[in-house]
Amino acid sequence: MKGTVRLLSLLLCGAFPALAAGPGSTLVPATFNEGAVIVTDRAAVADLASALRDAASAAGSSCTKSEYVVWTQPDDDLEETFNSGVKSLGYTYRLLDRNDEADGRASVFALSGPQQSLAGLWVEAQGNAVLAWCVLKPVTGTAPAKPAPALQPTAPAASVPRPTPAPAPAKPAAPASTAKVPAIKPGYVTGLVLDTQGRPLAGARVFINGTTFTQGQKTSFETETKADGTYSLRVPDGRYQAKASYTTTFEGQTFSFFMDPASGNPNTNVDSSEGGNLNFRWKLSGLRAGSGAGASRDTDFYGSSVDFSYCGLPASAYCDSRYSAVTPGAAPGGSVITVTFIPQGKLVDGSTGKPIVYTFKAAPLAPPGGYPYSDPNGGGRTTLGQDWPYHSTNFNDLPLGKYILTVTATLPNGSKKPLKLGLTDGDVEHDSVTVRWVPWDDFNPANYSGGGIKQMKVYVRD
Repeated sequence: MKGTVRLLSLLLCGAFPALAAGPGSTLVPATFNEGAVIVTDRAAVADLASALRDAASAAGSSCTKSEYVVWTQPDDDLEETFNSGVKSLGYTYRLLDRNDEADGRASVFALSGPQQSLAGLWVEAQGNAVLAWCVLKPVTGTAPAKPAPALQPTAPAASVPRPTPAPAPAKPAAPASTAKVPAIKPGYVTGLVLDTQGRPLAGARVFINGTTFTQGQKTSFETETKADGTYSLRVPDGRYQAKASYTTTFEGQTFSFFMDPASGNPNTNVDSSEGGNLNFRWKLSGLRAGSGAGASRDTDFYGSSVDFSYCGLPASAYCDSRYSAVTPGAAPGGSVITVTFIPQGKLVDGSTGKPIVYTFKAAPLAPPGGYPYSDPNGGGRTTLGQDWPYHSTNFNDLPLGKYILTVTATLPNGSKKPLKLGLTDGDVEHDSVTVRWVPWDDFNPANYSGGGIKQMKVYVRD
């Protein structure tokens, strides 16, 4: 559902007055609740349109006219409000499918009305909500429905949830039938390497090192996985451990990724005289094996990282001196800052990404001379986040992809204010920036135990 990310982008970049009514629906005579954004860009809804076609098929028909709506700050009961709204318009609601996950939920539904039928998809995840629905093509051979009394133009709104993150990700595919762990053979170190979806991963490099029993000699070997994701290597009797990596090209750059050991311990070893399996899986995010709970370094995660640096008010200490004046209308303390990474296209493994949203409260603005947030010449603050120990913070563990980054402050009065961004400290002038990562120089997974993806730096100011 990559199209929904652009929908979220449009919403997050808009400034909606508090208490303002939402837009009117193009499918039913009703008005959406506050915060709704109707998206019409074809590229933005391309993949979501595919999911909507599936929903229409599940309802036994196909779409004739569709509509896509996003909320970036939905109410907790937005879906229920929407269901009540369409029922008040005379539609009968029928749930076709529902998927509840720890990080979101999705519902497929059908609506039968006096003059037309509709089908749709409702998704809530990471604090955002998305509605995709369409009018169904009448089924041939059935008698037309009796016309119903005209509905009032201001019929109860088909309320949609307030802005929530991207749709819930699909469940990882189960390992393919060919993904079989090899049989243990005395004298061999063997194993299976899977991709991010649990399928056999061919061409992964496996590095085996250990100590022989007879001479106590340290030795190492390297091999590659076959088409079925397995490897098998004859080694002298001894104790061995392994690590695996996979190298691929993405956005014109060559990246190498460490595979996650199935045991959860990168130091797991086997006795080759008896034989043993050391298995791995490719992960785009999550703590690296061996990293403890509470780890915060960018190299502690399988995902990529952004160093998010605030220019400050005044900004001369961190960015170009032309940003040193306190910005009129700067987001006051207590404003909620929403940082949204919106995927563009597929992730490095070919899967569809989803928006990633961070929120935190802004540090207070101090009067001139108000230490520690300002300097004596103009007031302001030097940290954007209320709990930031420094002027920057890390956003870690983003699955490698290409993203559009936007930052919006929701002020105490409910209005929204886009913050300015830049990829250098002398050009912090943009409403959004494109985030792309590059690999470490001369990175060799055979002899290094961390990293592989350079941390990217992004600058932000009021």
